[in-house]
Amino acid sequence: MHHGRTAPASASAAAARAPFARGSDELDQDVTLRRWLAEHGGYVHPAIVITAATQCGSRGLVAAEDIGLAALESGGASGLVVVPRHLHLNNGAAVAAVAPHLAAQERRQAFEGQLGQLQQVACLLAVERAKGSDSFWMPYIRTLPPAPPNPWLLHGAGLAAALEQVAEQGAAAAAAAAAAAADAAEEEEAEGAEAAAAGRGGWGAAVEAARVRYGLLADEALEVLGGREAAALGVDREGLLWALGMVVSRSLGSGRSSGLLPYMDMANHHHRVRPPLMMLDEQDRVVFALTSIRDGELAPLAAGQELFLNYGAEDMAPLKAWLKWGFVPDCGDAAPQQQ
Repeated sequence: MHHGRTAPASASAAAARAPFARGSDELDQDVTLRRWLAEHGGYVHPAIVITAATQCGSRGLVAAEDIGLAALESGGASGLVVVPRHLHLNNGAAVAAVAPHLAAQERRQAFEGQLGQLQQVACLLAVERAKGSDSFWMPYIRTLPPAPPNPWLLHGAGLAAALEQVAEQGAAAAAAAAAAAADAAEEEEAEGAEAAAAGRGGWGAAVEAARVRYGLLADEALEVLGGREAAALGVDREGLLWALGMVVSRSLGSGRSSGLLPYMDMANHHHRVRPPLMMLDEQDRVVFALTSIRDGELAPLAAGQELFLNYGAEDMAPLKAWLKWGFVPDCGDAAPQQQ
């Protein structure tokens, strides 16, 4: 797919001039993923790279050299990162890829009709991860962090550190979370239980309630898959919980289609930018496009500046956002999506 815009000759050339250094693994993963994306109809501007040289210290998308207004305008609506719809690792892809491996018709029907989108996508991600190098999705999967950022996957000292960190973000956030408990209980019964737990025993209690909830979701998915089929697919409870955390914290989309967008979901969160747009490209194919827009205007990127994405964190109560992404949104500045 050609997205007709003026850009540096290659990503490696831009990276060589970048105002930051990258490790060999980080560089290899970036090059492999962008090549895979291009081979299947996607696009990444050569000056955009994956790096941990971000303001929050977690991996994100950063301009390796200046991307001026003229370059943004010449790109039209296409964007700096473009992911075709068929590379959206979503619930539709999960049903198409996983359900046929279930021998019993009742299991296939339950996978499609009983499990929620989150469980379906997590099953597909766990299955593809288990395939290793044989997976079509491996160039993307190998860029995912070893551990998702969700507090409900932490234990012991790790959980204590996360609770201390969120406490340092201010008593106002905690107070807002407690005040939101009643509203959350009315909106969603399961998540309301977590908010209620926070009201009784603090955010640590909410973590335990979330741990139970996601554990039950994993158990339900494993029951639908069936023991023999799950083993044949390489899916176990630990792998499924890892996948649930990844999908919860990185999922993009809405309505009937929600899932993971390779490369694009490496972007960190900022409240002043917008989510990716779904549109038609020059060849009338449906794509997701992300470009640098801040406060509704095209925003040039200087070398070293991040390309952000809006995950919608400000629409959530602080506790709910923390359980989902591992951070409490800060509307005053960048609130990083931990990668």
